[in-house]
Order: sequence, then structure tokens, then C-alpha cells
Amino acid sequence: MTSFLTHRARVHDAALPPYRRHSALRTCLTEFAPYGLRATYHHLTVSARMPRILEADPDSLVRAVEELNEARALWLARAEQYAAQRRVEKRAGGGSRRSRRGGTGPGRARPMRCGTTTPSCTRR
Repeated sequence: MTSFLTHRARVHDAALPPYRRHSALRTCLTEFAPYGLRATYHHLTVSARMPRILEADPDSLVRAVEELNEARALWLARAEQYAAQRRVEKRAGGGSRRSRRGGTGPGRARPMRCGTTTPSCTRR
């Protein structure tokens, strides 16, 4: 299993060739990609102004990984807040967040039997 922080350090390592640092950045993206892998990579290449030839601006890799690290830190903080909130709710007897009506909460459409949305179909 890879570590985001280990590969972040490799991106910062100026002794490594740019293609290895780029590979470490891509590995960071496999660990944390808030928009999905391709969309997050595209966002980072645009915002960090990464050139196609990495030797032209190797510091762009550092800019990209730092932006990703900042987003990850915010996400981890929010995840910890949510976990703490859920622990409190569960201790208070909140238990599961699933609806008591079989998992179909407000705003969720029940699946149609025939797989279409025509009026002749019946709801389950």
C-alpha cells in the first residue's frame, strides 16, 4: 500500500529526475483525488501551470502536490469532524442513518419493476 506523504516527499526531492517526481505525483492522486483521477489531474496541471516538458518547470510539480495536500488536509479535518459527530450520535442511540422505510429516504425514487419510467410500470 502506498502512502500519500511518502510520495509527496518524493515530489519534493529535487535529486530525483522530473519523470520520477511526476510519477510520485500521480501516485498521490491514486490516494486522494477529490474530483476523480483524471479531473483532479487536469485541475492540478492547469492550476500549477505544469508544462508538457517537465524539465522546463520542475517546481510546477511541487506546486501541484502542495495544492493537493492542502485539499487533503481540509478533507481529513472534515472527515474527523464527521466521525466524531457520528460517535456522539451513536452513543445517544442514533444508530444507523438508514431510513426506517427500507432505505428509501425523501428524494429517492423507488426502482421500477420493468426498468422503465413509463406510467404502465408499477413501483415495488
